[in-house]
Amino acid sequence: MRIKKWAVMALFCGIFLTGCSKQTASKEASNSSNKSSQSSKSSVKKTSKASSSSAKAVKLDAAKLTPQESGSLITLYCADRFGGEWPNLLQAGQNGSLTITLHKTSDYEFKQPGSGYAYEAAASGQTGTTYYTLSGSTFYFYQGVKVAGSGSFLGQATKQEMADYIVKKGQLAEFKQLAKKVEIVDKSGQTQRLSEGRSGYFTIPAEMQGTWYSASNYDGETTHSKYVFGQSTIFIQDDKHNRKGHTTTLYTRAANYKAPDYPSEEQIKKAEGWGLPKIVQYKGINYLNVMGWYQGAGDGEYFAVHTENIDGNDVQVLICAGGAGIWVDGIAYRSQAMAEKMQDHQFDDLNYSDSDN
Repeated sequence: MRIKKWAVMALFCGIFLTGCSKQTASKEASNSSNKSSQSSKSSVKKTSKASSSSAKAVKLDAAKLTPQESGSLITLYCADRFGGEWPNLLQAGQNGSLTITLHKTSDYEFKQPGSGYAYEAAASGQTGTTYYTLSGSTFYFYQGVKVAGSGSFLGQATKQEMADYIVKKGQLAEFKQLAKKVEIVDKSGQTQRLSEGRSGYFTIPAEMQGTWYSASNYDGETTHSKYVFGQSTIFIQDDKHNRKGHTTTLYTRAANYKAPDYPSEEQIKKAEGWGLPKIVQYKGINYLNVMGWYQGAGDGEYFAVHTENIDGNDVQVLICAGGAGIWVDGIAYRSQAMAEKMQDHQFDDLNYSDSDN
């Protein structure tokens, strides 16, 4: 948003007044000064209002951050919000570089262990005592952490809450600079070896990233579901059958890897939460298809962002589908209110199974 610039020229009226009587000059100077003051106050007020409006327009979409940007965001937030050991880490990162190391949560005793990893934040080449864990969309922060220990729990926040916080604090420039110095290292043992065929993380389409909500009626009761798409993760939760939620991490598969026809129980257990994704097109719509890492039968789950006309407005919706016919089994929206309003609504241009019609 462009901020208007106001020129306060009246400040100079009366400085160059000559050839007038002392009384007239004084009177005119006084009037000029008053006008100048009023003009200046008006200018400051309008400029301030424009600046405030511009600040409100700035938004950092947390769902679209890279892992390096997420590390920068968390370090800035914790340093400003909690203090303690985090400001020292921030300074070390700004003066050198910062490493976010992934460990197994089972090696620690966190108050909120989260799911998946324990993230150690440290100056590159050093051992850190500042950590965080993640459960669903909420991060939990610690300091004074040692292996097999818990450290001090500091607080919690979602990534979007942190993004809004640093925007409000005017730290976007620091955020961008620090993100360039962040390195991600995996020492959890889950992705170091390629024996399970993983060659890297799959990046979810940007338009799909973020939070979606749906509401559906089952047996006379409404079930509310939430879908949170990160850069490479999908978190799904509902208030009836899956209250804690479940996170699936999407990986790309190495081209030369052949999945076993009969994976062992150990392999299956190890691959819990791993998703094998691909993009497929069906009836002009690009779907993200997700199957289990060792899934041999079935069609997996399908997700797609599609535009529908609702009350005369073009609205993006999330299509949730499954089965051999990629049949729509749910629609999610960007707000809970819209999900409630459109509960179980079927759109004419989408592919529903016969049992749904």
